[in-house]
Amino acid sequence: MRAVVTLMVVGSVLAGCAVPDRLNPFGRRTAAEASLPFRAALRADRDGTLLVTVKAPGATVDAVRESVRLPVTRHCLLNRGSSDADWVIDPASGDWAYTVDAQGTLNFQARCRA
Repeated sequence: MRAVVTLMVVGSVLAGCAVPDRLNPFGRRTAAEASLPFRAALRADRDGTLLVTVKAPGATVDAVRESVRLPVTRHCLLNRGSSDADWVIDPASGDWAYTVDAQGTLNFQARCRA
């Protein structure tokens, strides 16, 4: 009985979460993604580094922060069991470090904590 209740709780939680792209056969953006101002793309390297890119020419870190945070949180939760992530920090500003390419794409790095 305990296993059934656990499965029901997990199923309810997952039903309310965004579906990752690999499990979303229709390619539609989830409600959480649709409400964000920018679309972010995540790539996970073999060493555990998560690279997130956002096409947002002229945007600030504060403007893209939630668009960047969502795919990292989702990835860490689904692959590590925790939504906690450690971001690469710029020592000068104390905020997330990032690079900007010639097209204005912002690039961030993080690592799942769990």
